[in-house]
Amino acid sequence: MVWKTAPPRYHCTAGTIDTPHEIPEDGNLILELDTDACLGTATEVRYLEHVQAVVSFNSTRRGDTTLYLVSPMGTRTMILSRRPKDDDSKDGFTNWPFMTTHTWGENPIGKWRLIARFQGPGKHRGTLKKFSLMLHGTKEPPYAGIEPLLGHVNSKLQVVQTAHKRISP
Repeated sequence: MVWKTAPPRYHCTAGTIDTPHEIPEDGNLILELDTDACLGTATEVRYLEHVQAVVSFNSTRRGDTTLYLVSPMGTRTMILSRRPKDDDSKDGFTNWPFMTTHTWGENPIGKWRLIARFQGPGKHRGTLKKFSLMLHGTKEPPYAGIEPLLGHVNSKLQVVQTAHKRISP
């Protein structure tokens, strides 16, 4: 077996929402960010390696706040789960990078959604102050020359290869 080097990696600041938004007591706060993934620039990303949602928020109980990130392909990732023993309500999170690799190989162009909600007992208040999306990946397919295993039609590799074939000119 021969080790194949991955293509060069690039970093794209895909967008920022820095207007404060209240997280509702019941239900979801959904922030949408539409990105071209730095298309046409030196830092263009066409194939994701990992993604960071850099978030600032505070709430009456930080441990009951959950965050989800949804990619343009519909991959939903929990990036902050409920933490019953985390009762810090003064500091919150400031420019905290929440990272996921669940979107590996996906095309990042399109609408991303950050979903914030409260889970757990009691009434809570919170403000999401800032959301920046950082894309890390390559311009060339990282899976070139790699074939999915037979019978694994729902593997991440198979899904992203099929999606890229559909959108390629």
